[in-house]
Amino acid sequence: MSNTLKIMFVAGGTGGHILPAVSLGDWIRENNLPAEVGYLCGSRELERKIYKALHVDHAILPLSGSPFGVKGVRSILRWKEFIFSLVKAHKLIKEFKPNVIVLFGGYLSVPFALLSFLNVPMIAHEQNAIAGKATRLCSKRRIPIITGWNECLCLDKKSFMPVGVPVRRINLMDRQKAWELLGGKGIVPSKIFALVMGGSIGGKPLMQTITEVAKHDSLKDHIFMLVGTNEKSGVQWLSSNAVAIPPSWDLSAHFSLAHYAVTRCGASTLSELICYDVPGVLIPWEGASDDHQLANAKLFLRSGKGRIWRESENIELLEAALLEVSDMRKLCNNGGCDIKRNDICARFWNAILSFSTKGEGSIECA
Repeated sequence: MSNTLKIMFVAGGTGGHILPAVSLGDWIRENNLPAEVGYLCGSRELERKIYKALHVDHAILPLSGSPFGVKGVRSILRWKEFIFSLVKAHKLIKEFKPNVIVLFGGYLSVPFALLSFLNVPMIAHEQNAIAGKATRLCSKRRIPIITGWNECLCLDKKSFMPVGVPVRRINLMDRQKAWELLGGKGIVPSKIFALVMGGSIGGKPLMQTITEVAKHDSLKDHIFMLVGTNEKSGVQWLSSNAVAIPPSWDLSAHFSLAHYAVTRCGASTLSELICYDVPGVLIPWEGASDDHQLANAKLFLRSGKGRIWRESENIELLEAALLEVSDMRKLCNNGGCDIKRNDICARFWNAILSFSTKGEGSIECA
């Protein structure tokens, strides 16, 4: 019998579900752990784009969303997709023969929660501070839950185990080198850099708001780096203190330049800020289900440095938050950040081992 642990990561929907899965997979590979990881996503174009950008091979279920909560023709189409997905998921499990399946939340977890009769161990990871509908279903189906935060609303405190949210490796570097890697010309400006991240969805309004507030005189010594707003390579100056930069999986140069961040409040993004000690102005996306981004932001304030601004508030309050958080600055070092990242991933790995069919042994957290 092979000593290799076969793990199926079910991660789709948005980057908030996919990035922790791929980050953990990267960590497993970096540490040469005896595991083979397979990835599975849904059929949405966004999901395929994210996996393609990350250069990660993946299988696709013919499912574009949950069949629950939709009506009419859309409901009929979703239920058709759902049935086909149950069949394909069953087939993929038989072909891959995983020792454990890890569900990373969202609509894609639902078919697997209903396939729990296949006698393959499953665990579900909830990244957010409020358990989503899929996670609550998994809990009802007695699938063990591990979480990204020490608190997870909608779940009983004794029904989950906190492990954290796996984050990407970020290699901090000299600021001039970072500026040049992003495509900046000449000497890196001696200003306060803000890293602006909008997430997979809800990013455009945020970028528009920051572009507007950047015009205020009090922020003339700041440079706002708007991630994902430039489809071409390099730095595109939008104004004297706002630049558009392309989307990127590797944020090493971005974090090396940033004195603080302005961001939506997906659990994956906030976990990276905590891990790499970057203060943030947190702007929860108003369309998030159960207002989970606001809940994430409130927990971030307990363990990180930042301020929350709601889009219903006036822009002067945003200006004040930017000035206040920019004074906090980050004080991180690569060694300390690597220890934090390793600790999260090691706890996750040990949870996978404990619930797998192999179920023996663990590794120590650094």
